[in-house]
Parts: sequence; structure tokens; C-alpha cells
Amino acid sequence: MLQKTLFLALLTFLPLAAFSKDKEQGPDHLMVGPGIFDVDKTYPKFLAHLEYRWDVNCHNVRPLVGFFITTNQGVYACGGVAYDIFIGPHFVITPSFAAGVFAHGWGKNLGFPINFRSAMEMAYVFKDKGRVGAQFNHISNAGMLHRNPGANSLIFYFAVPFSNVKQAKK
Repeated sequence: MLQKTLFLALLTFLPLAAFSKDKEQGPDHLMVGPGIFDVDKTYPKFLAHLEYRWDVNCHNVRPLVGFFITTNQGVYACGGVAYDIFIGPHFVITPSFAAGVFAHGWGKNLGFPINFRSAMEMAYVFKDKGRVGAQFNHISNAGMLHRNPGANSLIFYFAVPFSNVKQAKK
């Protein structure tokens, strides 16, 4: 199952990066917002989400680090990549993939501490490059153990733009 997950991530990002044009380097983003963990289950939990994405001027591919905590003390910290697909000047669709560690606290046990997040989001881009959007993600251990319940989350966020040092020197 892990091989399938990694293969799907490569199929998603490599073709997109190969055919995209170089662009002017944009800002990094700090994403903050509320969400719902295990959104499609009987007892979903509130979560607080924090994520930082760098714009490294590499064909819209953006490294990321993320973190969330749920109301029942479930914690997830991850690192990965995202890919911005701009649909006009004010809308962006962003698939992402990350690997991380999940501690269930008093909540849902995902079967193994190492878990993978695949996500899709859509956002409105403001003139200052800030964003407001929604992300739907799935976290699971990719079948590394017999128990692999997974969890789906819906997150609403605001992405605060940060000027890039390299861009400021130009």
C-alpha cells in the first residue's frame, strides 16, 4: 500500500512540474485555520491547523511543514510538497502530499504513528497574494500495519503571505 501511495504522489507531481512554466518567485505562506477531523464519521472533532509553505521558484512545487491538534488532543506534524495550479489570476487548486507522525491523544487511533496525508484544496488569491480557501485531506498509515482506519479532515484557512528575501533583493 505504501508503494501505491508513493507511486500516486509521483504521478501527480512529476508531470505537473515538467509541463509548467517558470514563474516569478512569489511569497511564502503561513496557513492558519479551523477544521473538522474525521469529518465523515459519527463523532468528528474540531481541529486547529497551522502550515508553512515556501515558494522556491521550482515550477509551482512548494515544500511544506504542517501541524494540527484536535479537541481530544490528537496531534499530527508533517512535511511534504504541494503544487499550485493557477486557474486565472485569483483562483488556485493545490494538491499536496506529506509524511508525518500522528499521536492520537484521547481520540481516534490510526494504527501506527507514521502516517501520510494526501490533500486537495481550492483557494481565492487576493491582490497581496494572501489566500482564503478550503482543504480536504486524508491521513492514513498506508497499510503498514493490519489496522489502517484512516481519517478525513476538512480545513478552512487563511494563508498570510510573507515576502521572500531573494525577491526583496531584486
